[in-house]
Amino acid sequence: MHYANLKEAKMITLNLSPTEEARIVTVAHQTGLDPAEYVKKLIHEHLPPVPATPAQAVDDENDAAIALLQSWIDAAPTDPEEIREAEAERDEFMQNLNRNRIESGERPLFP
Repeated sequence: MHYANLKEAKMITLNLSPTEEARIVTVAHQTGLDPAEYVKKLIHEHLPPVPATPAQAVDDENDAAIALLQSWIDAAPTDPEEIREAEAERDEFMQNLNRNRIESGERPLFP
């Protein structure tokens, strides 16, 4: 069995009895997976997570932030009319924020 992630590759060899191997192959085929993929799935489902190192935690946070930004990019309008409407809404919002601040004696946030 091979395990790989983006940072390094590891190889683990399992010594299975013929019965264990046959059970894995049978169930893997029933689920439509390659036996090695099925074993990886079992491992992911049943092993507790490894505590993250500070570097891994940062990587995970970065990955989550990148995924969120990408989802925003994917959801952004591409139609010129939708973009114009969104910009008009933004401008109105900023003007309203400035008006409220001016009325309360504060400086406007947006020039």
